[in-house]
This record gives sequence, C-alpha cells and structure tokens, in this order.
Amino acid sequence: MDHLSKSGEDLAPTEVHPGFDETERIQYRNEPTSQPKPFLQIGAILKDRFVLEEIIGSGGMGMVFKALDLRKKEAKDKDPYVALKVLSQEFRDNPLSLIALQRETKRAQTLSHPNIINVFDFDRDGPHVFMSMEYLKGRPLTELIRALPKTGMPFKKAWPIIQGMAEALAYAHKKNIVHSDFKPGNVFIDENNEVKVLDFGIACAAGRAETSAETTIFNARALGALTPAYASLEMLENQIPDPRDDIYALGCVVYELLTGKHPFGKLSAEKALELDLQPKSIPSLNGRQWRGLRHALALRRNDRAATVDQFIKDLQSRSPVFYWAWGAGFIIIIAAGLNIYSNFIPAPPPQAEFKLTPEKKAKVNNLLEVAAIHFDVGYLTAPSGSNALWAYQEVLKIDPYNAQAIKGMQKIADNLEQKAWEAYERGDRSESLKNVLEGLEAVPTHKGLLEFKRRLEN
Repeated sequence: MDHLSKSGEDLAPTEVHPGFDETERIQYRNEPTSQPKPFLQIGAILKDRFVLEEIIGSGGMGMVFKALDLRKKEAKDKDPYVALKVLSQEFRDNPLSLIALQRETKRAQTLSHPNIINVFDFDRDGPHVFMSMEYLKGRPLTELIRALPKTGMPFKKAWPIIQGMAEALAYAHKKNIVHSDFKPGNVFIDENNEVKVLDFGIACAAGRAETSAETTIFNARALGALTPAYASLEMLENQIPDPRDDIYALGCVVYELLTGKHPFGKLSAEKALELDLQPKSIPSLNGRQWRGLRHALALRRNDRAATVDQFIKDLQSRSPVFYWAWGAGFIIIIAAGLNIYSNFIPAPPPQAEFKLTPEKKAKVNNLLEVAAIHFDVGYLTAPSGSNALWAYQEVLKIDPYNAQAIKGMQKIADNLEQKAWEAYERGDRSESLKNVLEGLEAVPTHKGLLEFKRRLEN
C-alpha cells in the first residue's frame, strides 16, 4: 500500500490514479471482457456491501480502493468508509499465496496498536480477493520526505514520527512478527499527525522453522513484497526473518527523514557493501545519537542494534545538563502539585462498581497492554505522552478504580526507587534524585521515595 492518501475528487472509470504505471493502465483498460477475472471499476460492489468509490493506491500486490461500507452507512456510522486492497490476478490465482496471505492477515489483526493500521478482514467475492482495513485521511511519509528542504527535518520535529514508527515495530516484534517491507511508502501520517504503519498483512513471522507444522508457506519476499533500497542484506539473501531486518529499514527511513536523502543513495545493501559505502554523519545529532543511527544502518545483521528499543534509547540521548535542568524544574512541580496529584489515585470504596461501555473497556484494555509494553522496555515516565505512567493515567481517567492500573503505577514507583538506590550507591546523586522525582510522579505518597527524597535534600 504505497499511497493511502485521500484524493481531492473521485476518479471516473476512465481516469488513471497517480502511481498507476503505464503497463498496468493498458492492462486495466484493454483486458478482453471474456477474461474470467476482470479488473474492478469504480462503482462496483463487493459482497453486496462495499461500494468502490475511488482508487487511492496501487502496487505490486494490487489496487487499494476507498469504499463505502453500506452496513456502516445503514447503522449511521459517522465514518462509513473503509480501504479495500484488492489483490492482483497474479496473487489471487495462486492458491498457496491465498492460504498464506489469509494467515498473515490474521497475524495483522492481532496487532492492536495506535501506530498500526487496523486490518478488519480477508474475504473473497467471486474472483476478487481483498483485505479490508481502516480508511485513513492524510498523506504517506514519501510525500512528506519529498517536500523536505535539502537539510531534512529538524530532529525535534521528526521525533514524534520516529517514535511512532519505532513503537509500531517494537510492538510487532514482541508479537514475533517482522514487517519485512518497512519503507516510507508504508508509513502514513494521518490528519491528526499520528503515525500509522501499513501492510503488516504481508509480514513474516520471525524465526520460522521450515519443518514446523505451523510454518506459513507464504513468503512475502518471494512474492515481491520487498523493496531493495530498504531491505537488509539478509533479506536480499532470503535468510530467516529477524527483527534486525526492520531495524535496518527503520534506520534508513530515519536517516532519510533527518537529511532528505537515503543513507546509501537508494542503493541496495548488497551494492553498498560491495562499494564499501558509509553514510555521512548528521551534524544535528550528538555523538551517541549518531553512533546509534549508524549502528542501526550496519550492513551486516550481527553488527546492527539488537532491538528497536535500544535504537530509540540511543536516539533519545541528551547531555547531563539537560537532565540536571529537568530534575531541578521537577522539584518545583512536585512541591506545588503533590497534594493535588495525590488525589489522582483514589482508593476504591468497598464493593465499588464502575460500569464501562464496550468501547471504553476496549480502550482500557488497549492502554493496559501499551503500558505493559512500555514498562517492559523501560519507558516508565518518558518520553512524554508515550510511556507506562502516561498509559496508566489514561486508564484511570476512564476507570478511576482500575486495580491493574493502580498496581502498575505502584510497580513504576518501586522500580524507580530501586534505580535511585543503585545510582546513589554509584555516587550519582543527580541521577538518584531524578529517579526519585519520577517515582513520586507515579505515586506521590510512596513512603520509600519520600524518605529517600529527604535523605537527598539533607
């Protein structure tokens, strides 16, 4: 799905959507009517439900349509549109590909994350095989990069995009799924400036054994779901999928976002290795940040960052002065707001019942899962707006007596108390105070942290 952006107007059946190459256009218009599997046209209806209104993208696997979901319309849904990816004849005529792609679509359906597009279903209407997914308004990252100045995007502005992409991949990797075709065309910035990663429906399961009964016979790479400029050396060699394949691609995309240029001039990893190419350093990054990005761009898998989380931690690097200023500022915030914030985590009254709608329950469950992931990777109270504490706070706004969220915040405070003691024993009082203040942000009444704070202030 290289282009999933909203067009300014619907396309008539005789028009060609941008990105539709000449060969595809001729085939689309001139295919004999006697063909048993004709191409779809604007206005066609699939499954007596989806009315195709506009071509919004095309690629090697098929075409993507904006479609009106008649069932949603009947239910007066305020957003009755979906995106349908209709597979090309090459794919739909291959029964093995269909079976495997359906399995991969099921995998994509398990990826419930704010930065991953929602995949609804995999279906068939006569000869037409399609996937339905949420319809996005906005523009793909490819368009944003093309519009960048020669110097690229400033790091501060690029960070939310980098973070969103990384969060999506890290979540998938925890589910044992490797995207395998990560690139700017598969990243979308919606109308709310939120990052959405696309096409997990053709992703590979990491570490599959060829002899396993559960092995998916679908090979996304063999079927063309690979972009050489962003494919790792190991992908090009058809090795077993590994999260570090996505880390290489992510590194390429981050470099391109920060500079406006691909690190190896859009050459494949094989060619870059052959020519012994090295990406030019980025002046706006400090030493640790640049080493982290270069680590992700390593041409050989074993030299690459092991996890997305490690890569992001390196990019988040700041100077000691930053942390000193941050900690000093937070002393004022904690002192001023301790009493107010202590009321944020109420003790549940006896036999309290807090009824939630199914939608709110789903949101709470999703936030709890996000919080658990953030906790596992060490994002306890930072970065802002994407950490375990934030997620638990969002849960408590919906369900003030949620025991799992309250327990999670206690775990954050306990964890930071431990980190504070470790820093204190190393003689790093500044780091110790920073951990104490972060812990009190989670649980302002935490006895151990309050005692530790008094110790540090004396």
